[in-house]
Amino acid sequence: MRSRLTLCALCLAILLMGFPFVINAAQVTHSVKRGDSLHALAKKYGVSVSHLKNVNSLRSNKLSLGQTIVIKDENERIAKKESRNRLSTKAIKAQVREREAQPVISENDDQFIEYRIKRGDTLDKIASRFNVEADELIESNNLTSRKNRKLSPGRTLLIPRITEEDDGSDNIVTFKSIAMKPWKNSDEKYMLVKVAKSFMGAPYKYGGNTLRGLDCSAYVKKIYEIFDVQLPRSAREQYQVGSRISREELAVGDLVFFKTRRYAKYPTHVGIFIGDGNFIHASSGKGRLGVKIDSLGSNYYSGAFIGATRIKSEDTSHGPEATQPTEKPSNNS
Repeated sequence: MRSRLTLCALCLAILLMGFPFVINAAQVTHSVKRGDSLHALAKKYGVSVSHLKNVNSLRSNKLSLGQTIVIKDENERIAKKESRNRLSTKAIKAQVREREAQPVISENDDQFIEYRIKRGDTLDKIASRFNVEADELIESNNLTSRKNRKLSPGRTLLIPRITEEDDGSDNIVTFKSIAMKPWKNSDEKYMLVKVAKSFMGAPYKYGGNTLRGLDCSAYVKKIYEIFDVQLPRSAREQYQVGSRISREELAVGDLVFFKTRRYAKYPTHVGIFIGDGNFIHASSGKGRLGVKIDSLGSNYYSGAFIGATRIKSEDTSHGPEATQPTEKPSNNS
């Protein structure tokens, strides 16, 4: 039995002596013998001379007898792959950070501009940059909670579009008088108020024009459509319809206009006067979104008031109109 083991060991030793390289799981090596050169080894093992020099940290092509040359180093290959992966991951993260640092502005929408938030942005900074109010950003993006109002880099905000007409001039829009239709009878204007009040509580949505959400000008337009009057879509355009009147001349059914943007030189909000110093409108005020009644005498609306127009005139063909009671605001205001 021992003789067999000895014989096997001897055979294995002879075999190993016949092959000048050693193979293990991590490396392939070669023991240099007489006549070996880097070029010969490179050709024999299918690698390049530069590879052999790099793997073995050789500065010259000279080899010594018995020197162990690493042909392939699996550990090094894995290490290099991991290093490349790490570099790749770092590069990707750097690209993401770079994208986040650069604001992206897209203008492919009629009512909004898409803005990608960058580091350091705040609602006030963005509002100032685009000449809008911070409240408009909150409403347009449904930022109803503190969590939602956190501006994360890379997130997209909708910015209410400022029209090209907002050129910073000192003049408000030029008024153009348009022929008005008279009220059908003395009761029609009060019917308009009742219809307007039936919308009380409808939610506000910037750019919206349905009962699921509508803005101030869409609300006014929808009410007047019921009474056979087609108004333009925006408050700015509606300000050019009808005849200009003073605040002292206001009567039920007249439109009242306000400037709610600091930088705008034209009306940005509109409502319907309902009498007794009150008006009904689709409000975008903090915590009070939706169709509601407010007083023209309040500090905010008194200061923001910019003008009024009369859309439908009194019908004087049948003599003076009978005096009608003033419409009172509801308790929901």
